[in-house]
Amino acid sequence: MEVVRRWLVLLSMVLMIMQRGEGQLLENFYANSCPNLESIVRQEVSTKFTQTFVTIPATLRLFFHDCFVEGCDASVLISSSSGDAEKDAKDNLSLAGDGFDTVIKAKQAVETQCPGVVSCADILALAAREVVVLAGGPSWEVELGRRDGLISQASRVTGNLPEPEFNLDQLNTLFARNNLTQLDMIALSGAHTLGFSHCDRFSSRIYSSPIDPTLDSSYAQQLMDACPQNVDPSIAINMDPETPQTFDNVYYQNLIGGKGLFSSDQVLNTDPDSEPTVSDFATNPGNFNAAFITAMRKLGRVGVKTGNEEKKKGRGRAERFSVGSRSPIRSSDRRPSPASANVHGGQKFKREQLNSGGDRRHGGAEGRWPVLQALVTMAAQVGCPKVESIVRKVVTEKINQTFVTIPATLRLFFHDCFVEGCDASVLISSPNGDVEKDAPDNLSLAGDGFDTVIKAKTEVEKSCPRVVSCADILTIATREVIELAGGPSFKVELGRRDGLISKASRVTGNRLDPNFNLTQLNTMFAKNNLTQTDMIALSRAHTLMQTCPQNVDPRIAINMDPATPQTFDNVYFQNLVAKKGLFTSDEVLFTNKASQATVIDFANNPGDFSGAFVIAIRKLGRVGVKTGNAGQIRVDCTTFNS
Repeated sequence: MEVVRRWLVLLSMVLMIMQRGEGQLLENFYANSCPNLESIVRQEVSTKFTQTFVTIPATLRLFFHDCFVEGCDASVLISSSSGDAEKDAKDNLSLAGDGFDTVIKAKQAVETQCPGVVSCADILALAAREVVVLAGGPSWEVELGRRDGLISQASRVTGNLPEPEFNLDQLNTLFARNNLTQLDMIALSGAHTLGFSHCDRFSSRIYSSPIDPTLDSSYAQQLMDACPQNVDPSIAINMDPETPQTFDNVYYQNLIGGKGLFSSDQVLNTDPDSEPTVSDFATNPGNFNAAFITAMRKLGRVGVKTGNEEKKKGRGRAERFSVGSRSPIRSSDRRPSPASANVHGGQKFKREQLNSGGDRRHGGAEGRWPVLQALVTMAAQVGCPKVESIVRKVVTEKINQTFVTIPATLRLFFHDCFVEGCDASVLISSPNGDVEKDAPDNLSLAGDGFDTVIKAKTEVEKSCPRVVSCADILTIATREVIELAGGPSFKVELGRRDGLISKASRVTGNRLDPNFNLTQLNTMFAKNNLTQTDMIALSRAHTLMQTCPQNVDPRIAINMDPATPQTFDNVYFQNLVAKKGLFTSDEVLFTNKASQATVIDFANNPGDFSGAFVIAIRKLGRVGVKTGNAGQIRVDCTTFNS
């Protein structure tokens, strides 16, 4: 008990260090320094809302405009006597004063209890969440730890905000510069359900000859009545003509009905590349809410400054409201815990369920696993506390070079764990061509997966020599590619050792065959303590993988998910229902009555799928692992230590 107590004390120390946020955003960043922060901001936003509804769209729009220029650093709040700050740019002159006032009042209230602690950037991020909730929208955990920027120039705004006449390619290009996907862009556009616009921003659509044909004729007349030619430019109308004060999915229903106010709104429905998403969001509010949460959390990471390179805005100069700091950070630095990863609604999977199926390392002693898991995870963190951020950086850079990194790394993890267990034995190279990677079933593994792990290992060795195994690095990299493809995140259990055996002869019979029936699939997964539900959930990884048709150059590959091949979502299961499973082993999941119900559930409820996948991928990561004195920590992932 004394040993456990000491480990737990050490764990709390590690977590406290991590909470200080050296280069990270954390949901509980201010847990110790300003524990009442969120309730303070919530109260101030609620009070402001009772005074004027404009608080909601104004604050939400302020957050968007801030993040898209210098990153989420509150630079849009800076005032300048010379009129050359960010807020003075032409595209920002329409920002309603109630948004600024909301943040300023919240900052003043926070300063009363926690002087010099909380940045304006974090207060704006919290306020944006609060106004969405007040309007009836979803809630989410806000990642905190931003610093306030030191640059606010009107000249930097041009070209960094979406224009009302943008087409889909222009929208995607702009959002991609901020690490936001088309799906994120469409979801964030849903904020227009609360917004308003001045007449001159869309007048060309109704006073051109002919009138924009994508507009519903009755809606066009409604706009002309509200905005006659030469009207006062300060006149504004609601962007959602149906439910302008409710955060809902009616915005997408409006687009289908030809009632998008901007052409950049309407194009989301008229362009065939984005129309299916609009249709989905119009029909399924849960899908919209889930995508909006994901996109808002990603938006909140754009260009954030963290660390010690800056100071948080204080109370020094009233004109500037406070001055902040700059410390670059990646766009995906912090993740929700398993308990909060299921942002899509649907069934919630409790932490205790992570123990289902037992654990080989500890003889299936499920009651002891939570403590052992904490110790194993902490041991790795103590030895190399930055390992996850190092791997994350390498994986992100690799994906920027080629998307193949995602399916290649994910498939590499599966192939590794199913043979000798999750021990990185698949990474070993041999001049004799007799190691695991040389087996016929592994020859199709893409080199980008191997390269990702090798590069990550090289970087980790620089900071933590001979501490982190290749097996753990592969596991972390797998989590990273799943999230970067839009999938759920999860905490990775660490402490694996690298295996000492890698033989091609051991691969046969330990890999899934594309012609397997349900019984064969279940038997193979059961050998690894994985259930039928685990098997169905993990099969979803096929959405990101590729395969080869018959009688063509074997290097040619086709997407296994014909609908959304670059997005980790539940469309794979919808494909199965529509009889678009590529392999027999895919389609059998729907045609067999024993598994059909699960496929239908996952097809209809992305939250259920995400929850089940998190459970299954964590269980997969425990298959046949080596810990303690077993195995080794390889210096080079491709060869055993001499």
